Formats: sequence, C-alpha cells, structure tokens
Amino acid sequence: MKDGRPEEYMRRMVAGCTDCDICRYLMDECCLLFPRIFELYDRELAGGPPAEDEELLDLMDLCTLCGLCPCPDVRANLLRAKSERVRRRGLSPAARLLSDLQSVGGLPAFLRRTASFVLKRRAGSRGAARLLGLQPDRRLPPPAEEDFFTWARRRGLCEERPAERKVAYFVGCTAAYLFPEVARAAVSVLERCGVSVLVPDQQCCGMPSAVEGDERRMVERVRANLETLLALSDAGYDLVCSCPTCGYFMRVILKENVRVGQGPSWLADDFFVSLDPHRRIQLAHRIHDLGEYVRKLGLPVERGLPDRGPSGRWVYFEPCHQREQENGGSYPDLLWRIPGFQVEPVGSSTDCCGMGGSLGYKKEFHAMSLELGRRLFEKIRSADPDGIITDCLSCRLQFRHNLSYPVLHPLEILAGIAGRKN
Repeated sequence: MKDGRPEEYMRRMVAGCTDCDICRYLMDECCLLFPRIFELYDRELAGGPPAEDEELLDLMDLCTLCGLCPCPDVRANLLRAKSERVRRRGLSPAARLLSDLQSVGGLPAFLRRTASFVLKRRAGSRGAARLLGLQPDRRLPPPAEEDFFTWARRRGLCEERPAERKVAYFVGCTAAYLFPEVARAAVSVLERCGVSVLVPDQQCCGMPSAVEGDERRMVERVRANLETLLALSDAGYDLVCSCPTCGYFMRVILKENVRVGQGPSWLADDFFVSLDPHRRIQLAHRIHDLGEYVRKLGLPVERGLPDRGPSGRWVYFEPCHQREQENGGSYPDLLWRIPGFQVEPVGSSTDCCGMGGSLGYKKEFHAMSLELGRRLFEKIRSADPDGIITDCLSCRLQFRHNLSYPVLHPLEILAGIAGRKN
C-alpha cells in the first residue's frame, strides 16, 4: 500500500489495533497512543462520529517508538504516515534540529564552544529554546567542546591496526557530541579487556530522522552505515554499539517485516523497502550491544573491572530500547561484580522515562513526556538512591530534568571514571 496519504496509513493502523484489542489493556499505563486509539474507537462504537483525518494525524505525535508495543505493523504504518506528512507539510526547524544532532555536532570548533558557553547558562538556554520553538523549561544540553570523534582521531583510533581481537565501535550521536565521556569510557573498558578499538566513519543511525518523518535523510545515513559496518565485519571486526536506541534501530526495527527466502526477497509491509533486506538482516545479526559483548568476553572482564564503584546505594534503570533488543541488558551482571558496589534494579518491564529521544524538548510533547515518566520517577524517589545508572542518554537527560540525583552510564562506572572529568 503506497497511497501517499498519511491519514490512510493511520486509519489502517487503527483498524488493525482495534481488531486485535490486546493493547487496550497491555499498554494503558505506559503509552499515550493506544489509550487514544481506543477512545476514538469506543466513541464510534457508541454511535459517535468516526475518527476524523486530523484526529488520525494527531495520533502520530503520541508515539515515541519506544518499542514496548508488540506489533511491528504499528511501527511500519506510523513511519509511513510520518514520512508522508513531511512530504506534504515539510519539516519544521525544531524537528530538523532535534533529528539532526550529527550536523549540529559537526559544526566548527569555535561555533561549538560558543554554543556550549551560551547553553550552559539558563538564560541562554531559555532564549535558544524560544528562538527554536522548543520548550523553554527544558535546559538544552550544550555540545561538548571536543566531540568524541576528534578525541578518537587524536588517539589514533580511526586507523585500522592488526590485532587478535578487534572491534569497530558505533558510537551514536548523543555520546559523540553531547556526552563524549561515555564514549571514552567505552573505549577504556574495551581496551582494558584486551580489545583493539577502531572508530570508523559513521553516520547517525537513522532513528531520529525516522521518528520525525525525514525518510530521505534516514535512508541516506542507513545505507552509508550498512556499507561501512558490514565491510568491517567481513574484514574480521566485531561490531559493537553502546547506544540502546541505535542498537534497537539496527538490531530490531531495520529487520522488522522482512522475510527473505529462496530467490527474490518478499517484503511484507516493509517501510525500508529501498534498502537491501539481506544486508539489513546481516547487520542486525552481527552488531552487538557493548555491555552484552563485554560480558561474554569472560575472564578479561574480571581483570578489567574497577577496584570499587561510587559510594552509596545506586539504582539501575534498563531503558525501553535496551529491553526490547534480543539478548540485550548485560550491565547489571557486570556492575554486580564490582567489589562492594551497591546497585539494584528499578522500574518494571513497562516503565518508560517518557523522553522519547528528543521529543521531550518539543512544546507540544513536554507535558505528555513528564506524564509518561511519572510512574518511574515516583519509584526512583521512593528508593531515594545516591544515584541513578542507565545506559540511555535520553533517559539521562530526562532524569536530570525531573530528579535531583546524579546520573551515570554503566560504562563510566566500569571504566572507573565515575564522578570525575577526563
């Protein structure tokens, strides 16, 4: 089905969801989309008007692609609808900015330093948010004065080197440009485990562009990453990724609705039809979550663990995109091996921080973002830990906005650099 009308894709999605009915109760507390779908459906069943086109279009803005719902058709139809809406209406400056951190992070160093200076001040952040049409109550994260890729080039990590065990590290834009200390920690952990690290040329994973409906930019970046990463895999590199969202996009979403058999590929409701399905499946099977990869290394990990972790009692939240990956979620096992370090899980299998990548910065989504995360925030406040650990940097931004506890990535703790700058 390729009719070019976003309303029809949404109507198709609603028809499938209401015919199934499972998510009426499964997703009623952890999602904004499904309660609204069934509200419209129940209205029509009671004799009211069927959902109008604008109501269907509004549904698109309630989904963060968190992955908690079990049906790939929901995501496929949403992605199509978002893409067709952008073809019809274009992409707003705010949406363009939020979905293209790669271009922002690639600014010349003096512009990054200027932006960092301005955004570190509350008045500067509020002014920039108003100028861009974003929620002024949200502190915009300042870009790092030195991004991770610049650091990696200085370290010689962008050059291939012979090694018995070697990885190609897919960083993710948020770690590369906003929190490079996390990416540096990843390198430190891998090197201490006896692994040689290559930081190859790479594009944004494509998830932010897909969420905003920028299909052209998304396809360009995914195609470039497929070529680079699979070539390195063929050359003997293990592929690792430290960002749960990048991992979820490459390991799950890219291969959803693809069935490859004998002869030509048969694509069932495939949004990514312009990208080679065989290569997408290859990438999904070859790229590893970094925590999972390190845990499976075995004995070298024990030698690479820090002597101790941060003091006090910490909680670990496993983010949605990590939970929804196959074989993901290995950090608690590693953290529990650190002598004397107190960490316990927080949140259930349906809890979400509500940030939705960068959607929480939008005026129209800000309040909904806080409501989505309210249940999780209450659980963390009840635990009253000394700090929060999570491997999602969007969760990190959300927790920093709503809670008063320090937030760290598990890699920062495993690298022994928690609480100090490097």
